[in-house]
Amino acid sequence: MQTPNEYISLFTDLLPRYRSVNTLYLEIVEKSVLSFDTQCNITDFYNEFNDIQSFEKSVLNFILSTDKEKQVQIIDNLRTEIVLNTDIYTANKDFFDEIDIINVCAKRYNPLKIEIDGQLTNSNKLWKELTQVRNSLESASWKNDKIAIQRLTKYEERLEQTYKKEQEKLRFFYKQQKESDNHAFKYLENAFGKIYVLGCYFISLLNSYFPIEKGEDTIVDIAEPIFETPQEIDPDTIFRTGMYDRFLSLEQQLIKDNYLNEALNWVAKHDKTHKPDIKSLIIFLVGLLDNKYFLPGKDTKIRVFFENRYNITIGQNFESKRREPLLDSYKVIFYNYDF
Repeated sequence: MQTPNEYISLFTDLLPRYRSVNTLYLEIVEKSVLSFDTQCNITDFYNEFNDIQSFEKSVLNFILSTDKEKQVQIIDNLRTEIVLNTDIYTANKDFFDEIDIINVCAKRYNPLKIEIDGQLTNSNKLWKELTQVRNSLESASWKNDKIAIQRLTKYEERLEQTYKKEQEKLRFFYKQQKESDNHAFKYLENAFGKIYVLGCYFISLLNSYFPIEKGEDTIVDIAEPIFETPQEIDPDTIFRTGMYDRFLSLEQQLIKDNYLNEALNWVAKHDKTHKPDIKSLIIFLVGLLDNKYFLPGKDTKIRVFFENRYNITIGQNFESKRREPLLDSYKVIFYNYDF
């Protein structure tokens, strides 16, 4: 029977692993390269934590075995890392899904290849020398040159022993190479999409057993269109000098990247329900705020300006307490945007 500390351990183990995987994700996106070692780490992470039933059982026992204050702290931190992981994936889905994992495994650093090539050279050299000695020995036998026969026979024996030792080394290297190939074979699958699905399951379970209380710093899906007559806001009353033009340039990139359609509606990139993507909008606005696009003390006017511009209700999602947790998210989602 597991102890209360063991239930906590599953979550405290998962939390740093998610943080580590998120760091790897960001490095992959930044460098546009997946190394074999990173592929191994990511695959190992998925294989270790992909048992949904065990996770749910641990959640239930965790609820019964720890006090609420400790639960909230651990679960909130875990939920943050899982959401960040899914955000990184959805923002770079095509890139992650199209990584050639077979090529990554095939091009892994393999010092054994150097060892095998060197050993093959040595073995082949010895074999040629041994063949020459045997030819000479055969010639000496035909001539009945007993002195040469004695000398060449001893030389042949020494060479043969050396050759056998070199061949044994070569067989050892080939065995290691086979083990290395078998190891790499375990990592031939692209696990990014699976980790995303796993993260969605985790979030669903956490939200079921640890519901987000009203008033917490989260995005609320209230993105219905505005029907009343909007209040017009002059951009010059909210943007700092020169920043409105920079914003318009970023907006064109949003359209190009399919965050906005031509009608300036925020569209969820991977959501077939066609619901407005309120979360990406708020994250984008956080990026503008963090890069000093707006005049101070204009939160209300800023909110109204963008509600009018995008025909969307932002409401309480623009409150500062809801924006603060998203400060790091815009650097991930809009990593290639020149704010």
